[in-house]
Amino acid sequence: MTASRRRLLALLAALPLAAAGARAATPDFVADPAVADAAKASAAEAVKVAQDAYKIKLDYSEASIDDVEHILDMAHLSRALASASSNDPRLAHAAEIFGAYLGEVYRRNRGAIWGQVTLNGNTYPGFRTDSGIDVWATGRVMNRIVDGPDNNIAEYYRKLVSGPAKD
Repeated sequence: MTASRRRLLALLAALPLAAAGARAATPDFVADPAVADAAKASAAEAVKVAQDAYKIKLDYSEASIDDVEHILDMAHLSRALASASSNDPRLAHAAEIFGAYLGEVYRRNRGAIWGQVTLNGNTYPGFRTDSGIDVWATGRVMNRIVDGPDNNIAEYYRKLVSGPAKD
């Protein structure tokens, strides 16, 4: 078998995984205890903000992600945040604390490690699930606040729990 034929077969063998949307774990993750500490503190702040501003009790259960979705829907509808640029510090802070909350819920209930995640060549604080999926939760939450219900966090969380698509 020629070298070019072996390369072609290797490429063809990889196609079903790519077509199914599966993403294998990459070396683009570095566990970082400082990120873990910051995420835990930010998640605790999200619990406080949810209680104080929205009268919603977040308890780190998977069911509470529906409550976070409700809060993010209100944030999206709020003119102060929805019309803000993605560089607005209020928007960035809301995305950070509720993204950390989403990650902490996943970590506590399903298993994950906080660290630095590299996605599309950019590095962000995020987490890697025990099944090897890298997640930048702050970005997901930012998209939800800015772009609206098409980026529903509760639906995203359920898809994350179900894992990569399989043939």
